Amino acid sequence: MSQTRTARRPFLVTAALTAVLSLGLTACGTGGGEASESPTTSPSDTASASASATESMPATESATPSDSATASPSASSAPSGSPSASASGSASGSASASETAQGATEATVYWVAMDNLEGIEFPGCGDSSLMESTAPVSGVGDVGDPSFVEAGLQVLLDQSEYEVGSGLTNSLYQSELEVTEVSISGDTVTVDLTGTPISSGTCDDPRIIAQLENTALANAGVYAAQILLDGTPIQEAMSQKGA
Repeated sequence: MSQTRTARRPFLVTAALTAVLSLGLTACGTGGGEASESPTTSPSDTASASASATESMPATESATPSDSATASPSASSAPSGSPSASASGSASGSASASETAQGATEATVYWVAMDNLEGIEFPGCGDSSLMESTAPVSGVGDVGDPSFVEAGLQVLLDQSEYEVGSGLTNSLYQSELEVTEVSISGDTVTVDLTGTPISSGTCDDPRIIAQLENTALANAGVYAAQILLDGTPIQEAMSQKGA
């Protein structure tokens, strides 16, 4: 009996040690599982952080293109500034061209052709006719505009030489007249003058009147003209002076 008991004690001790080791290994295994869970959790957190970073990155990238787009217009505004300046220059060039064209606009003027009946005939002594020519005027409208009529008449009144070339003469060369108003109504142009018409004689009166009337008609683009001298028809005013 005593030998049997002695033999069983080591077995029991061994079994107890085995159980303890098993428990220890199990505990270690459990601890190791927890440790392994920790790294697993960390990658997942890292992945979440990475995802967050990734999500924030597109926003940053989208902001960057947005900034580039903004910079792009700014950069383009510099080039577009140049075209604008060019456009402005072009506009100024066009305006200058327009002014030049307007400056080159030619009004129709009538001169007297002495001893030449090939031009426009008018009542008078029958020894002359009217010949048409053109003269550049600036800062005025076009045919049919009162300012254009005035510009054409002013060419006559500013000509202080009797002979104007090519066998043509100006019967108004001595007159001191000024245009005060031009109006166009229907088919009639009315010109108001002030000053003193100076005629070289009876045959010169109709020449003066014919030059004024025909120049006014041509530039007004109408069929009838009325020339007034201080409110009185010029024919009447000149006949009274002659008397």
